[in-house]
Amino acid sequence: MRHKFVDIDTGEIQYQKSERFIKAMVEVWRYVNKFNVFTTAEEKTLHRLSMFLQLNTNAIVAQNGDYMSIERMADETSIERSHIRKVIKLLIQKNALGMWKSGKEEIYYMSPFLYQMGEIKPYLFNLFDAEFHARSRRESLKKFMAGKKITSILVPNPKIKTKNDHQKVS
Repeated sequence: MRHKFVDIDTGEIQYQKSERFIKAMVEVWRYVNKFNVFTTAEEKTLHRLSMFLQLNTNAIVAQNGDYMSIERMADETSIERSHIRKVIKLLIQKNALGMWKSGKEEIYYMSPFLYQMGEIKPYLFNLFDAEFHARSRRESLKKFMAGKKITSILVPNPKIKTKNDHQKVS
């Protein structure tokens, strides 16, 4: 199966054979699970959506390469529309998913700190970091630390070790 994507540098539409594997960022997931950052419903949604990541961009796309709407995500993952809409909103608040607009199209991306499909370029990490910084100006937010790795995942629980904390979590 070939997937279409837009080259960020040139703006050209390109086609590429899809990779058959996603990478779960194991160290991050160990800490995410240890501190219950996500609910069971959020984890289920992330896992099911990870099967639809576009190669090298982490955009959530259908098998034909089209960007998925929330309705299409519900159909593809067999999660009720009203439920997936709520869960996606929560995942965007935690910066696990990002939604950016290109013209009239809304494009959803999964945080490369959780899953990756192919070679993810730094621009995606920068998009999630920029979202963190924009929101941290308005809200009191902290980045989640997974071991020594600082992620752009936002944590609501003050007991979770964050970048500003000095004590080690074993």
